[in-house]
Amino acid sequence: MSLNIAMIFELGPHDDSSIGGGVELHALNLSKALVKKGHKVTYITGSIPNNEKKTTIDGVEIRRLDLLSTIKHSYNPQQLKFSRQLFFLFKNTLPLLRREIDGSDFDLFHGHVYSSGLVAVSLGKRNHKKIVNTMHGSYYKYWNQLVKNRLKVGFYRKMERKLAPYLARKSDCQIHTDYDYAQIVKSWCKEETKEKIHTILNGVDIEIFKPDILPEAKINNEEGPIIMTTRRLVVKNGVIHLIRGFEQILKKYSTAKLIIVGDGPERFSIEKEVKQRELQKNVKLIGMVPNKKIPSYLALADVVVVPSIVEASSISVLEAMAMRKAIVASDIPGIREITDQGKNCVLVPPKNPKELAKGVVKLLDSEERSIELSKLGYDMAVKEFSWEKKAEDTEVLYKRVLERS
Repeated sequence: MSLNIAMIFELGPHDDSSIGGGVELHALNLSKALVKKGHKVTYITGSIPNNEKKTTIDGVEIRRLDLLSTIKHSYNPQQLKFSRQLFFLFKNTLPLLRREIDGSDFDLFHGHVYSSGLVAVSLGKRNHKKIVNTMHGSYYKYWNQLVKNRLKVGFYRKMERKLAPYLARKSDCQIHTDYDYAQIVKSWCKEETKEKIHTILNGVDIEIFKPDILPEAKINNEEGPIIMTTRRLVVKNGVIHLIRGFEQILKKYSTAKLIIVGDGPERFSIEKEVKQRELQKNVKLIGMVPNKKIPSYLALADVVVVPSIVEASSISVLEAMAMRKAIVASDIPGIREITDQGKNCVLVPPKNPKELAKGVVKLLDSEERSIELSKLGYDMAVKEFSWEKKAEDTEVLYKRVLERS
């Protein structure tokens, strides 16, 4: 059965298919995999500066909606601004904007996270179509570690507490990309709503992220072992703790290099930390790199580090696994569940620079152990986390939803 699917998220890919964050990466890759399986997918998103209103990427039609360019002016590829979410929600629930989407042709509306989930609910109800909502993890248990303002912490927790079960109730199916938040939301819901909640972990493009990629020439002449992290520079990704632990690594491996691929609001704090610790010769910040170019950087890594405080099912870990890399990562739910509880990597307590350093040194000390873990991770990524597999899992839920009266 071929479906016509509206995939909705306020951030989307550029015309050249480059992407800034994990949710839009998930939405685009899932869309592409569904197209390969014979479905029609339209990715409905907010506008991006210097990009067309309509384009096609690997068979996925991209439609960028805006009014008076307010969404375009709030665009930031490294941090999803709250204002953009509000603009996207407000403008796409207005009758004027809803007329831009001929909902009668779609079989279902699939919205991601909160504001786009609400847009999907609005469009689905208006057109009497099925509604799917995907939640990409949550900071619910972690807001007090990520935000200093207690009023903001209380507001964010209250909003998640209300919106997640509301979207589960109003949608025909709610998909979570991690088990932890799925269980929390279920605890907030009545029995009839709990049955709508399912978990499909994130995927990785195994055609782009694979072991035989040629390394990036710009840093191909580095001497000593290379430790690498590919993260948005935001508090929840914990890169500052890797900087603080890197001094301990240098005590054992004085020529080691730390390569940070990514950008974001925490860059100034990270650069300040590097300067204070006099690590400038050994730490290099590359800045933002399009997702499709990240494999050429990962190809150089001896160890990949993912020092997050909170994750859904970590796309960065999956990408490193698909590249057959040795990994040190935080021992948190969204990483445990994609690494076989740490059987194919080294897990360490989050926000613990000392243990992070020990984990890296352990892998640098034992090439045999690194190879063993990286092979286990690679095998698991190819078998369980390809986007083809994720599209199949999603199709099963689509079918259930459409068969339900």
